[in-house]
Amino acid sequence: MGRRIVKYPTDLWAYKELLERVQPAVVVETGSAEGGSAAWFADYAEVVSIDPVQPEKRDKRVHWITGSSTDSDVIARVYERVRGRSCLVTLDSDHDARHVEAELEAYAPLVTPGSYLVVEDTAVDVYEIDSELYPNGGPGVAVERFLERDNHFSPDRTCERFMLGMNPGGWLRRI
Repeated sequence: MGRRIVKYPTDLWAYKELLERVQPAVVVETGSAEGGSAAWFADYAEVVSIDPVQPEKRDKRVHWITGSSTDSDVIARVYERVRGRSCLVTLDSDHDARHVEAELEAYAPLVTPGSYLVVEDTAVDVYEIDSELYPNGGPGVAVERFLERDNHFSPDRTCERFMLGMNPGGWLRRI
């Protein structure tokens, strides 16, 4: 579709299976990057994509929100857009554990039972990638802390069965 997608093909395949099984009305994505994944998700559901800097090429099927995913006004706009519909959330913006924890607190309530909250790039912690960039930990650390506090989600390891992906432990199914 003319846009770069910064995701492993195996992760896209896992998303494809989830989206076909869950059939959410809305996918909320934090971290638009070049807009490729938002355009890809739009083949399956309405998409709300959030980023401080939006891509130059914007898919018309996507509702773009410019701003920080943890800003209260942005969060309110997302909630207004989703408003009681089935939802899958994918978090892929700032990978600092504190930021990811704030996103988890903000967006986890949108995820409907049986759907998913996907925390991207947990491999940063699992494999200690770029650890100097995240002295407080990255997405994997945030997931561990979140799961200690919230019993509404459970990691779904079947999404990792292709054994090559960037989200180990980050595929969280809403119970």
